[in-house]
Amino acid sequence: MGSCREGSGLLVLCRLRHTGTYRSLLPVAQVSPLPFQSTVSLSRTEYKFWINAEQYCQWKDEISQRLAVDQNPGNSGDYPILSQYYDTAERDCYWEKQRGFKSRRKIRLRIYGSETAKIPPAGFLEVKHKLQGLGVKRRLPMSIEDAQNFGLGDDDVLRGMYDQVPRSGRIIIDEVLGMRAAGHNPSMQIRYDRNAFSSPDGKLRITFDNLLRCRPEFPKLLPDDQDFSKFIIAEGESIMEVKSIGAVPYWLRKRAGETGLSRRSFSKYCTSLEKHDPVLGSQLRQARQRQESAA
Repeated sequence: MGSCREGSGLLVLCRLRHTGTYRSLLPVAQVSPLPFQSTVSLSRTEYKFWINAEQYCQWKDEISQRLAVDQNPGNSGDYPILSQYYDTAERDCYWEKQRGFKSRRKIRLRIYGSETAKIPPAGFLEVKHKLQGLGVKRRLPMSIEDAQNFGLGDDDVLRGMYDQVPRSGRIIIDEVLGMRAAGHNPSMQIRYDRNAFSSPDGKLRITFDNLLRCRPEFPKLLPDDQDFSKFIIAEGESIMEVKSIGAVPYWLRKRAGETGLSRRSFSKYCTSLEKHDPVLGSQLRQARQRQESAA
């Protein structure tokens, strides 16, 4: 019926041969750390806020006085992010989120940084997994060249990496190849600029994402590529994300209440599809036509 593969500190995943999908056989509490070559984030609470230009300046100024600039980008905490998302022809990933599925996954290929930063650009292949309401992100580092070639459809890049990565990395490769075989193909490219701040212990991270743009075409991902003309939200607006391991600090909750900051659900991927994806656009038009015919 299926084959089971034990994950080194990730999940025990069972692959069903007739579907190419995976199911978790262990609860999150039994997951152990991964080697540094691939990473997983577990039980991190995320809050998103859609803010205007005035709120952005106000909050960035206040956060910068309380938290340190994230030094990972090597460029004063400011860096571009380019992502290529994958979905089925039926846009299953989109609809699973809209319908509130407790367990859902999607593939995301990312390139962080620019050629002019102190630290060279970095590539990652990620599986974003919502598991019983908890966010789990599994990621595999890739060279920029490998990330670009995979983004152009060369799955052999992953097969060539298989014997060069630890077991945790091989699990991610198996998972992605299984999803690719099940029909997950490029569905949207997204670009934005990020300002990042974090606490010394790493338990609190606050980011501001600006100039959110997308394109429903899939050229080679180039670090800091500016050729994105379709805005996801208005040019002067930003997405502020608060990512916390454990309770959000009191000072932050207090200031959010004082300034009337209102949390809202927001997905860059889903919003970009709703505004600019011809496939989803056709599905939504057909759904409206059916509703009108039934009325």
